[in-house]
Amino acid sequence: MAEGPVVGFVGVGLMGWGMAKNAVEKGWPLRVIAHRKREAVDDLVKRGAREVASLAEMAGEADVVVLCVTGSPEVEATVAGLLPAARPGLTILDASTSDPEVTERLAAELAGKGITLLDAPLSRTPVQAWAGELTTFVGGPAELVEKWRPLLATWASAIIPTGGPVGSAHALKLINNLVALGYAAVWAECFAMAKKVGAAPGVLREVISNSGMNCANFQNFAKYAVEGDPEAHRFSIANAFKDLSYYERLATRHRAATLMSDGALQTLKLGMAMGMGERYVPEMTDIMLALNGDARGGEPGPDR
Repeated sequence: MAEGPVVGFVGVGLMGWGMAKNAVEKGWPLRVIAHRKREAVDDLVKRGAREVASLAEMAGEADVVVLCVTGSPEVEATVAGLLPAARPGLTILDASTSDPEVTERLAAELAGKGITLLDAPLSRTPVQAWAGELTTFVGGPAELVEKWRPLLATWASAIIPTGGPVGSAHALKLINNLVALGYAAVWAECFAMAKKVGAAPGVLREVISNSGMNCANFQNFAKYAVEGDPEAHRFSIANAFKDLSYYERLATRHRAATLMSDGALQTLKLGMAMGMGERYVPEMTDIMLALNGDARGGEPGPDR
């Protein structure tokens, strides 16, 4: 594409690195800032991005800034760092998994300064981020979603406008994550129960694999339960706990029943109390093993 709007990118971690890589390789002028992943910044600079020293410098040059950070506190801190140098007309695309209520408040505050915030969270994995095959759902005015569709398309093969206001995409992201994490809690209990009744975890994997419940979510999860490999789904228990905590706030705000999410959230809360926050979601099996008196529960698997 011809030289176009300058893109700032904050958060080149597991997902953001691949997203930013696709944006710069597909011709978008890219500005990046270092945080923890120096390797990612160095790689992106080699691909044509330019590193900036501060959020203020990024805001002064960018037409759109993409955020792919941990959650709402990090989004708020980043926005605060951008604001002093941000120009009217700037768009902020929040690809993080954020609290919809915070997103709505930030959007209203920024609108008063001539800055637009759109929520564009993601699904799928870092593998798809690198390949440019993520799914993103986008909240906000249709004309703005379409304006930034070419940028979103550099990292997402499926772009789904919610048809709702800013914040609606973050709400749908939390619902989407409840599906994934709710199943993870079920798989964890099932593998622990299989051990209780004397069945090998590989046998349970074979049973589910040959049933109507077979899916990528199960296969990724089972690689840890059967083979001790948690890397198939590199999403931490701490991040999962954060996401379901946001979901609970959303449900409370809408006075919605939370029978299923409560069980999944309590499982994750126990994992956090056991010091497992930095371990990956497939290792939730160890939480349930610990509750069932298994010595392995709460200890790293063989590949950790």
